[in-house]
Formats: sequence, C-alpha cells, structure tokens
Amino acid sequence: MNSISDQQEVRIRQWAETVGETLTLRYTTSGHVQDQPFRSFVDQLAGIAGCIRPKKESDLPVERPTLFVGPHVAYQALPLDRELEPFLAVLANGAAFTDQIGPDVRAQLERLGVPALLKVYVTPHCPFCPATVTTLLGLAGLNENVWVTVIDGMLYPEAADQDRISSAPTVILDDQFRWTGSVDALELVTLMLDRDPAGLSADALRGMIEDADADGVARLMSDHNQIFPAFIELLIHPRWSVRLGAMVVIETLVEMAPALAGQVVEPLLAAFATIDDTVKGDVLHVLGEAGNRDALPFLSRVLEVETDEEICDAASEAIEKLT
Repeated sequence: MNSISDQQEVRIRQWAETVGETLTLRYTTSGHVQDQPFRSFVDQLAGIAGCIRPKKESDLPVERPTLFVGPHVAYQALPLDRELEPFLAVLANGAAFTDQIGPDVRAQLERLGVPALLKVYVTPHCPFCPATVTTLLGLAGLNENVWVTVIDGMLYPEAADQDRISSAPTVILDDQFRWTGSVDALELVTLMLDRDPAGLSADALRGMIEDADADGVARLMSDHNQIFPAFIELLIHPRWSVRLGAMVVIETLVEMAPALAGQVVEPLLAAFATIDDTVKGDVLHVLGEAGNRDALPFLSRVLEVETDEEICDAASEAIEKLT
C-alpha cells in the first residue's frame, strides 16, 4: 500500500538531508481497521528517510493506531498533504514551533503545573488546520504538561462522531472545552490555568503517573482534600500497569494524607460488582492499604460469597491489614 506520493517523497528526502541524527518514531497498532495503513506509512517513511528508526510499542492503552512524536505529541492521523510539513518539523525538533508563541502566552504557560490534554481534529486538505496544529505543537514544546493529539476526523469517523465534530480544525481541551476554527493561544492557556484540577480526566492523571509523578497526583488530591473522580477509574482500570501506577499513588497518599486515602473506599465498594475478577484482587488490596476500617464488613462478605481463591486471599490480607 503506497500512501506517500512521489512529490511527498521528494520533500521527505530533502528534509532527511538536514537531519543530523537518528530519530526514533514510536508507533502502536490496536486491532483497528487502520492498522495496516499506519504500518505501511511508517515503513515507507523509514525507507525514504534513513534517519528514522521505527519502534513499535506493544503495551500502550490506545483505541486507535497512533504515531508518537516525543513524549507528549501523538498523531492519530497519517501526516500527509498539508500536515506533512509540521509533522516532519516537530519530529526533528520538539521545539520547532515555540517561536510562534508570544511572550505573554509564554509567561502564562510557565505557571501550568498539571496536564492539559488537547485534541485537534484535522482533515487532510484543510487549509487552516496546519496553523492550528503548529500553535498547539508550540505550546507542547514549551511546557511538558501540554499533551497534543492530532486526529484525522475522516480517517477515524467514529472518534469524530463521539466528540461531535462537525468541522475542522476543532480543538478540545480535557474533553470539556472546544474551539472550532482558529484558536487564540492566550485564551487557551488561560483556560488551562483556570481549570479545577478535580476535573482532570483519567488520561491526564494516568499521564502524570506514567511520567513518574505519582507523588504529584497524590499531592494534587491532598491539596484539594478530595479524591478526584477520574482517579477511581485508574484503580479499576483493566490494564495492570495502569492499576499499579494508581496503587503507588494510594501508597503515597496514605503517608501524605491518611484520612483522605480512606475516602477511596466508598467509590471502590460501589464499583466492585461491575469490575472483572482479574481486577478485584487489586481493588481489595487497595481497600486494605487505604486504612479505612469501614471496609471490613464488605471484606467479610467477600469471603462469604466468593469462590475464587485469589480473591479470597486478597480479602483476607486486606482484613489482616485493617485489624
């Protein structure tokens, strides 16, 4: 399958001649119908530009095949046509578009201390999309808490339908705020700063944990004296690595704010019947670690009704921890 045109191949070769180092292009597939086009694109790009080393990631929780440019920029799009130039630029230099961000925006952006997840929907021939994408890439290049995902709404119509996209470009912040057409960088950053951290999404919190900042998540919740609703999603997540990171947060929170840590009990008990058996043992472990003795009657009932040996062992260990 040939997705890169002859004209684009010429441009890629010219670009590659200016790159003086090996660039790793991480990507993942997900069992999606678009897996093959993404693999084909990566193979073609690496074949044309000898400086690119593809690396397939096998354990990333994504719904769609994705290209990763650095730690905080993702393309759920084949960056061709108008999107090729910004993609190549940021692949070679994560700070490629920071010069487009004015000093007033930079000053505000320096204050951003929690993740801001930005999705920008584009289409291959959209004349206005590259300017919006480069603005977001510039913000991401200045602050590692800005995460950008570029999504081709034509390639992924199910995602566009889910996010109620009717035109491109459309920018969405934390699945809550949106802009259609041009986006004002200062307005966007101001809203990032004014958000209530308790409204952070599960993806934002997971991103902090995966960046080895479990302490930061625990500190945020401690400072606001609240278990963030999205954090519970991480404790019952089907993927083991995600749950493990959330459990590290709980362990930190027990030391930092033990009474607050105990507040995870009620939402976990409410969710217990809906989660898979492979997750229940970890949830029971958290109930023991949280130190809230209100969980004891529930743990005793688990021993009475459960037949799975591992679940019963986890419940027994949690009871022992709490008594």
